[in-house]
Amino acid sequence: MTTNQLLGPFCQSCAMPLDTPEDYGTDPVGYRVNDYCHYCYAKGTFTEPAISLAEMTDKCVDAMVRRSIMPEPKARALMLEVLPKLKRWRLGATAALV
Repeated sequence: MTTNQLLGPFCQSCAMPLDTPEDYGTDPVGYRVNDYCHYCYAKGTFTEPAISLAEMTDKCVDAMVRRSIMPEPKARALMLEVLPKLKRWRLGATAALV
């Protein structure tokens, strides 16, 4: 998988595909937020506001390997390419508010 093969929408924090309504994060009132998944963003705030890009990379790679999506070297290469381009990391971890 390469960035050319990624079709959206996907979380702008962890790159998880947003396939179902339940995948999306929520604002403070509980309405859907289109930019982030429910793992990264809930009730109007990041679930892990202090996580670094490196920590997010490790977390995503671990999840991809655990779910047998792809082997660790390939997952890491993909996350190192994709994550820095996403809204949360492009703008800075604290600046990417919805």
